[in-house]
Amino acid sequence: MYRGSSARSRDDFWEKMMNDPRGLTRRQTLLMGVGGLLAAGFSPRLALAANGEDPAAIITDIANDAFKLFGQLNGASNDWSSRRRWAKNVTSSRFATDFMGEKAGGVFLRRFSASKRRTYYTLIEDVVAEFLLDIFALYEPNTTFTVNRVRPNRSNTATIMETTVFTHGKNYNVKWTVVDDGGVSKIGDVSIFGLNLVSDFRSSIERAYRDDEDAGVIAMLQTRIRRSERKYPD
Repeated sequence: MYRGSSARSRDDFWEKMMNDPRGLTRRQTLLMGVGGLLAAGFSPRLALAANGEDPAAIITDIANDAFKLFGQLNGASNDWSSRRRWAKNVTSSRFATDFMGEKAGGVFLRRFSASKRRTYYTLIEDVVAEFLLDIFALYEPNTTFTVNRVRPNRSNTATIMETTVFTHGKNYNVKWTVVDDGGVSKIGDVSIFGLNLVSDFRSSIERAYRDDEDAGVIAMLQTRIRRSERKYPD
């Protein structure tokens, strides 16, 4: 069962986030981001997991690590392998991709064969990683990350974190939904560019299933991944 985590952490960061989020409207840079971790041979998921179950810390740590890696490489390197590896690691460790797949697949998912369902969940994780790559491809050295608001959703089943990314002279509003995934706080949805990821999945899956049932859904997800791989080649 998936339920949101709305309890506040006792540390100063969370207290400040809840009581005066304006105090955190600045770029927070880690001394050693993902780029350093990769160079040292460590997995980013270890750094992310070390922050416990504070929903706000999950998002800010991902953003801070992205600044370190993407801010240095975007516009300077056409090899996206390290950035894609980061996106895959973060997606695997910090996104509730099975939860997202279940919400998006709905009743159609029940009609999948067992083998197709396994393939479906694997592809959902890959598509989410490519979506994350697309978000942070916007980053540049002068990008700023602003926390606007942290709140429970209306049904009190998830924590919503509303943020703004300023890059290339524009503001991008990004909303992150954090859910309880088997006792671990993970990201269960992202909204950016006016696009809600799970809702977009759902509508695309419905169209693909009507065209060619479960095989159509698998083909649609594979096409999304290939399109992103062409856009951001290793």
